[in-house]
Amino acid sequence: MAINNMSSIIRHRASDQVEFLDIQNKHATARVSLFGGQVLSYIPHRDGRERLYVSRSALFDGSKPIRGGIPLCWPWFAKHPGDADCPFHGFVRNRQWHLVEEDHADVATTLLLHAVDTTSDCFAGTAELFLKILVSDHLTLELITKNTGMESFSLTCAMHSYFAVDDIRQTVLEGLSGRYSDKVRDFAHFETPAEYRFSEETDRIHLSPCPDATIKGMDMATRVASSGHDSIVVWNPWTACHENFPDMEPEDYLHMLCVETAVTSGITVAPGQRHILRQEIY
Repeated sequence: MAINNMSSIIRHRASDQVEFLDIQNKHATARVSLFGGQVLSYIPHRDGRERLYVSRSALFDGSKPIRGGIPLCWPWFAKHPGDADCPFHGFVRNRQWHLVEEDHADVATTLLLHAVDTTSDCFAGTAELFLKILVSDHLTLELITKNTGMESFSLTCAMHSYFAVDDIRQTVLEGLSGRYSDKVRDFAHFETPAEYRFSEETDRIHLSPCPDATIKGMDMATRVASSGHDSIVVWNPWTACHENFPDMEPEDYLHMLCVETAVTSGITVAPGQRHILRQEIY
C-alpha cells in the first residue's frame, strides 16, 4: 500500500450541523467531528486496522451525540449530581467546536479544538475547554479544562471511547485491577476478575486509576493508556443495545467495547488552574 508522506486535513460536511476533519499523514488516517469535538476514526498505516467503533445507525444531523468514536463527557459524567433535568454526560458532546490551531510536523499532525460555548444553567463554573489531538503512530487526546473564573468549581468528565472488536464474546480486557462499582447490580462492589471476559451487559466503574489496559481479540490487540483520571469505565449494552439505544443496530454490541478514561469521583479546579485528561490509543 502506498503511503502519502504529506500531512493534510480535508473538511467536508455530513449535514448542516456536522462537519468532519479528515486527517492523513504518513503514520495514519483519522476523522474528527467538529460537532461534539469527537474523534470518529483512527487507522494506523502499520496494520490498517480501525481502532474505533461507530454504529451503522449513528445520526450525523446534530440532533443528538454521534454514537461511537470518542464522545466527550464534560463537565459531569453520567447523571448530573443535582438536577435530573440536565443532560446525561454533560453538554459539550452536543455542541460545536472550532479548530483553532494545527501543526503538520513529521512526527505527528496536531490539532487543537476549542469548545465554542461552555456555559449552561447546569454548570456554575467559568471555564475554557480544549481538545488536543495528535495523530501519529498512535493517537493521543488531551481534554484540557482551564478555570478562567474567580471561583473554584467541581468537575467530572470522561473520554467515552468506543473500541472496535471482532467479537465481544472472544474479547479479553487486560491491565485492570482492584474493585469496581457495578451499575447493573445496583452499584455493588466486586473485585476485578483475573480473566476479564464478557458474556452479559457490562457497566462498571473501576475505582483504581490503572494507567494501561489492553483489549485483546482473536487477531488484534489495542492498548489504551490513561492519565489525569481516577477511574476506568467499562461498558457494553449487550443484546438490549437496539432496544435501549435506537441509534445502534441489534448486533452492534458484538463489535464494540467502551473502555473510558474518566474522572468519576470528582476533582476541584481552582481559579487559574487547569486539568488535563489524557488518553493514548495504540
